[in-house]
Amino acid sequence: MIERKLENELMAQVVSFGHTVETAGQVADDISKDVKGQAAEAFAKIDHLLSQVGASKQDLTRIQMWLADMKDFDHMNEVYAQWLAGSGKPVRACVGAELVAGGYLIEVQAFAYRQR
Repeated sequence: MIERKLENELMAQVVSFGHTVETAGQVADDISKDVKGQAAEAFAKIDHLLSQVGASKQDLTRIQMWLADMKDFDHMNEVYAQWLAGSGKPVRACVGAELVAGGYLIEVQAFAYRQR
């Protein structure tokens, strides 16, 4: 059975089916923050979404990230390392991209496999 959470007319924020979990791309609500602040906010949203379907960072299998400016890569990595401290590390991709709305510096999507 497919389970969709926090759904609107365009999309769900998290979908689970069987053991598999996928989030929508997450961005910061406060675009006045620098890339570190926006990344921290996106990662916190992922934590919340995973909890909505009984998953956690330990269940992550893949992270995809888009940066508006690849010069922010090292700053993003500082926050990413703190976020995953003590957790198993997923595979990851990070690319530069023109993000849809101005002001967004990072977007993050997560994939997980629930053990239950």
